[in-house]
Amino acid sequence: MVQGSERIISLASTNRGGMIRNERLLVLLVDDDPEVLERTKRWFEETGEFLCTTAPSAEDALGLLPGGGFDAVVSDFQMPGMDGVTFFKTLRAQGSRIPGVLYTGMGRDSVLEAALAAGASFYVRKGVGTRAELVELAHAVRAAVALGDLT
Repeated sequence: MVQGSERIISLASTNRGGMIRNERLLVLLVDDDPEVLERTKRWFEETGEFLCTTAPSAEDALGLLPGGGFDAVVSDFQMPGMDGVTFFKTLRAQGSRIPGVLYTGMGRDSVLEAALAAGASFYVRKGVGTRAELVELAHAVRAAVALGDLT
């Protein structure tokens, strides 16, 4: 099991050109809850593996993505305006292949299926923001980036 984790970390440390990256992964966090954004950003950046930019809506995130150099996007599902599934559909319709993780408290199978069909690489169930939950989210981001590097 450790080998699989090491493989994901190793793959996540390369960019699409196959060159080794020494910098942190650039992640765009999208959520309408400012406390979730701040907690997630703080924890991710404290790991030393990520630099995060936050957006309070999918619409704001769409404005930040062009030229932002992001390695991945983490989005909530239920937000005012555009929801997370529609956000991923919009990204794919625009030709973006940025790896994405849907991070939501909505635990229905239909949301999971819709998110994956819309182009999200992973789905992580949002709870109260425990360390274990954030570790799982970080793992999903690294894995999504690794999968994106393989395509």
